[in-house]
Amino acid sequence: MSQYRYHLEKYHGKNSRYTCPACQKPHQFTRYIDTETGEYLAENVGICNRITSCGYHYTPKEYFQDNKIFSTAKRPKPMPNPKATSRLPESGTQYPKYIDKTLFQKSLSHYENNNLIQYLKTIFDTKTILNLINIYKIGTSSHFGGGTTIFWQIDTQGNIRTGKLIKYNAKTGHRIKKPYVATNWAHTLKYKNKFNLHQCLFGEHLLTEDPTAPVALVESEKTAIIAQGKIPDYIWLATGSLNEFKPSKLEILKDRIVVAFPDLGAYEIWQKKASDLSFHISVSDFLEKNATDEQREKGLDIADFINL
Repeated sequence: MSQYRYHLEKYHGKNSRYTCPACQKPHQFTRYIDTETGEYLAENVGICNRITSCGYHYTPKEYFQDNKIFSTAKRPKPMPNPKATSRLPESGTQYPKYIDKTLFQKSLSHYENNNLIQYLKTIFDTKTILNLINIYKIGTSSHFGGGTTIFWQIDTQGNIRTGKLIKYNAKTGHRIKKPYVATNWAHTLKYKNKFNLHQCLFGEHLLTEDPTAPVALVESEKTAIIAQGKIPDYIWLATGSLNEFKPSKLEILKDRIVVAFPDLGAYEIWQKKASDLSFHISVSDFLEKNATDEQREKGLDIADFINL
C-alpha cells in the first residue's frame, strides 16, 4: 500500500478532529485518510494541531516503515506545476548539508540576552551553567524579538546538521506561545529551501567524549540540558520531538546502554517503537507509575520531576 495516496482529513466540524495520542487533548488531532477509499490509517497516524505545545506528527511513511509495510506499486509521476518552486537542486548543483560554522560560532555569545540561560540561573550555580553552555554549545538568537535559544544538532564528526530556535520565558522556563512563536530552524533561515537536511540527536557529539558512558534519552532539548546538570552520570540526549524517536536517529546508540524517558502520555508510543528496533533501548515507565492526574494533564517530563 502506497503512502502517497494518504492525506490529512479536511476539517468539517469538531467531529473530524480527534484526541491526540501524545497530549491527550480532544478535538486537536487530524488523521490521515486514504483518498481512494476514504478510510483512515491507524489511530495514531496524524498530526496534533497544538504545534508549539505538543508537536506530535506521525506520517504514513513513518507508519509504513515502522510496521515494515512495503508496496510494490510505483509512485505516480507528479504533474509539473509551473507555479511551484522546486526544492530539488538543479542538475549539477549540490546543496549544503551542514551549517556554516561561522554562523554557529557567532551564536555562542550574548547569554545575558538568552531567556533559557536566565531561567537556568534559578536552578543551577554559575559554574554548572557555564559547563552546560559549553558541552551542549547552546546558541543565542535575536529572532522572535530576542532572547531566543538555538539548540544546535552536532553529530559525532563535529558537523552541524541544523539548529532549532525556541524562545522561553526567562522566569518560568516555559516555552512562549502567546503571541504565537513557532519553532524555526537555522537551515531554513540561512539557506531557505536550498539545504540537504539530515537531522541527528541533540547532544550527539557528546558520545565521543566517553564511549562507555550510559545514555539517557528524552524528547526536549531543554529537558536534556536540565537533566545533565542534575544527573551527570548519564549522557543526556534529546530526540527533539515525540515522533523523532526513530531508527535513523537512534542507530548511533546501538552499542550503548540507553534508557529512554518519554514524556507523560508518550510511554506506549516510545515502547512500541523501541521494540521494533534491531538493538535494545530500555524505555522507562517511571513517570507513568508516579504521576498524579494533574501532572498527566500537564504532560510533564523527567526534568519537571527532577526539579520537584
